[in-house]
Amino acid sequence: MGFFLYILYVAMTFLRPVEMFAPDLASLRPMLVLWFLALGFALFDAFRAGRVATRPVNFVLLAGLMVVIGLSQIAAGWTGGAALAVYHFSTAAMLFVLTVLNLTTTQRVQIACTTLVVCMTIVCLTSISAFHTGFMMDQLVLRQGTGNDPADLLSVQELPIPAEDTTGVFLWRVRHLGFLADPNDLAQAIVMVLPMLWGAYRKRSFMRNLVVVLAPTAVMLYTILLTHSRGALVGIAALFFFGIRRMLGTFRTVMLLGVMGIGATALSFGGDRGFSTQEQSANERVEAWYEALQMMRSNPVFGVGYGNFTNHHHLTAHNSFALCFAELGLPGYFLWLAMLVLAYEGLRQVADLAPAGSRDRKLAAILLSSFIGFLACAWFLSRTYTPNLFLLLAICASAAYCARKAHPLTEAGTPWPPLPSWVMRTTILLFASVTAIYGIIVLERMVQ
Repeated sequence: MGFFLYILYVAMTFLRPVEMFAPDLASLRPMLVLWFLALGFALFDAFRAGRVATRPVNFVLLAGLMVVIGLSQIAAGWTGGAALAVYHFSTAAMLFVLTVLNLTTTQRVQIACTTLVVCMTIVCLTSISAFHTGFMMDQLVLRQGTGNDPADLLSVQELPIPAEDTTGVFLWRVRHLGFLADPNDLAQAIVMVLPMLWGAYRKRSFMRNLVVVLAPTAVMLYTILLTHSRGALVGIAALFFFGIRRMLGTFRTVMLLGVMGIGATALSFGGDRGFSTQEQSANERVEAWYEALQMMRSNPVFGVGYGNFTNHHHLTAHNSFALCFAELGLPGYFLWLAMLVLAYEGLRQVADLAPAGSRDRKLAAILLSSFIGFLACAWFLSRTYTPNLFLLLAICASAAYCARKAHPLTEAGTPWPPLPSWVMRTTILLFASVTAIYGIIVLERMVQ
């Protein structure tokens, strides 16, 4: 019963049926009620079985992150904002806790991944439908002015169906609801689930692959095209580079990515918005990264406060890493990075050492691709606290835990070696990421 409630909660978190079809029920907080029910059953099962699908350090890091989020608001001078900040972050934190309590077997991890794939396919189909039919377009399609003709923009009395609009006055970008209400968030979530979808691919099963894998892939890629998200294109490039580089080699993979980039430009993947650092939007992003560094320098311990970045700069950071150290300071940034490091190292070890041909090894490789694709997008998006990141972190932690439990010995028949020191690796990543952002800023100013 508990696992069923968990899957239902995840499905409703992505599909948002209450907001779409019964918004009046939102005041009754059905999602919160469902979470409490799912949590109650999950805790009962965890105590009875005596296991949770993650290392205790993950709970310590998550709790520490929540404390820093609250303290960041107090340090910023708004004591009353501490509870509100923790409350806003609690959706992501609750999803992490609920996931590691439930995904205690590899089969459950696979079911959760399948649920995400099915939900995102439905989300994509509804957004595509809104774009082509106009049904619910006010909720599922974002209308942005292109600046091509302000007079026409002001004179429009009746909005056209997005797919039929040839005026060039608007840029139409599909989206969903909840934490996928931004087109970039929707595209990033699709990048996250694409490797999970391709995990269902089977050799010499053309018709099955056509229906189960290829058709949903086409739907998802078309949806990404309609989001006009440039960050998603970077995520897809990362998926290809790390996913097929071993098969094709580095040179061929780079050549293929180049061809894909040309094709994406021809298809107006970014909605005619450029990719170079000299383009206005790119310049504004680099400027936001510079401001993030200044915020960290002026407030290195607690930052400028959770959610307060735009109080100090007119744009958000457009970088999940920069947003974190700017708002939470270096201690909060360390805790956030540590959760990423633990998830990556656990999966990498399983992908390298689990018995060859085991489903755990294959699943770890799939989730590594999802993780890398998500973070590639996150480098250009401010998605530090988004629920799907913490859901992915929890799934990765659960998959690594289940693999080590299912296979007491590695492929070589030896006991599992201890994981590398996460403290040292997190520290290295902290300095490397801050240095990389600083280096990009310096390089951009040198070429101006």
